[in-house]
Amino acid sequence: MVREMCAAVDAGDAGSFASWFADDATYVFANNEPLTGRAAITEATAGAAGALPWVRHVVEQVAEVGEDQLFCRFTIETAAPDGTPLALPCVTVIRLAGDRVTDYRVHLDITPALAPVGAPS
Repeated sequence: MVREMCAAVDAGDAGSFASWFADDATYVFANNEPLTGRAAITEATAGAAGALPWVRHVVEQVAEVGEDQLFCRFTIETAAPDGTPLALPCVTVIRLAGDRVTDYRVHLDITPALAPVGAPS
């Protein structure tokens, strides 16, 4: 599931990524306000994909915590605005109800990928 979700994001397919979520799921990316619902998650994922030149998730660990939670550790590969390759550490905590994501929390500092050229990161 996690690898399929990552592959969808890497391919820019926000709809496939969001299809894993329950209709009333919550999604929190870093310090942003929580999003609620599959439509909001789809829109935000499409917007995030458009903000980066490319993205690739390298899945390093997926650990089951209890019966309904996954702890996922990734490296997010992309490029800074000046083209410099980046490898950003990321942890995502996923809560499930059956095979649907009900809560998705991404812990990532994406600032280096969005900083203007020459700006301190």
